[in-house]
Amino acid sequence: MIHHVAQAAALIGYFLGVFFAVLNARTPSDKLKQASTTSLLGAWILQTGAVVGHTIARGTVPLDSLEDFLLMLSWVVLGFHLYLWFRRHLLGAVFVLPPIAFVAAVLGIVIPAPHLQLPRSQETGWLYFHLGLTLVGIAALSVAFAMSLIYLVQDRALKAKRPLALLEKLPSLDTCDRVGFHAFLAGFGLLTLGIATGLVLGMVIHHRYWAGNPKEILSYLAWFVFALLFYARLSRGLRGRKSAYLTITGYALAILTIATLVP
Repeated sequence: MIHHVAQAAALIGYFLGVFFAVLNARTPSDKLKQASTTSLLGAWILQTGAVVGHTIARGTVPLDSLEDFLLMLSWVVLGFHLYLWFRRHLLGAVFVLPPIAFVAAVLGIVIPAPHLQLPRSQETGWLYFHLGLTLVGIAALSVAFAMSLIYLVQDRALKAKRPLALLEKLPSLDTCDRVGFHAFLAGFGLLTLGIATGLVLGMVIHHRYWAGNPKEILSYLAWFVFALLFYARLSRGLRGRKSAYLTITGYALAILTIATLVP
């Protein structure tokens, strides 16, 4: 189908975008920087076309299978990366966010997954609302994860007094902390709403709030870590490496939640 072709072409754009970014880090060049940005923007446009085509063909937002969820996650994560680049010129994020989006897109293609058993029509909208909140929340947390990872790389290099060729391409520690925290606030809020709507849907559809499956356990563990980080940031003034480590831990748990859906 056409949207599959567009998705495959987008993957090439992902690869070229990161490849040109790596070359630009080694040998700074305006042409390489432009080639990287153009490739990633082209990949996002192709994915947008794939999402629109898939939506038209199916008559609904493509979220009712793990394949669709991962492809949509890939699209949103890359969109956030492009926003960070065009709005804040955070070039260092190109080494984290596009690879995350690329992996999500590839997994969405290669992992066979049955479609969800949708509830009655009057509940379907709430299910998509729940999935949409969760998806955008995880995408925002991907930005927080990227900034945390970059922070730790930058911090370690500075403390070791071993200048990296890549160091000049990375945002400052303060920028990483600030942008990462803003992304965390958005992601944590959306994830909280996603879990809350999931609880309501569980009661309406399955007549129970708690099933005790791995997905629920991991999602609550991730929320607990993020809630702890939220409290520590606002009440204890937690910053720096400890904040970055908590962000990465919570994000890893959130990603494992998706992994439990693999058949």
